[in-house]
Amino acid sequence: MNLRVGQRTYAIGNPFGLDWTLTTGIVSALDRTIGTDNGATIEHLGADRRGNQSGKSGGPLLDSAGRLIGITTLIYSPSGAYAGVGFAVPVDTINRIVPKLIAKGRYERPTIGIYMDED
Repeated sequence: MNLRVGQRTYAIGNPFGLDWTLTTGIVSALDRTIGTDNGATIEHLGADRRGNQSGKSGGPLLDSAGRLIGITTLIYSPSGAYAGVGFAVPVDTINRIVPKLIAKGRYERPTIGIYMDED
């Protein structure tokens, strides 16, 4: 998918338990990496600027033609409110990982097989 900064987006979700809501936004950044509380990182995320973000995680993020461009994942909100910048896993990543999840029931991250010796 060839996303561009400034492209319109549409997120479907159920904020506050209200089913079938649609929120509009724009692609504000591409290929972002976010750190998590446990020290891990989530890479290659697209950033989407919208208002109320609560209840959108796990829902589809669509372009103006109705094509899936990602799955909404998390909100970055310095205030802790349900408003801020939302992040989505790009559809190319989803297309690579989901078939493996279906086939094996889990996704194994690729490694190069090098391990550190504590000595």
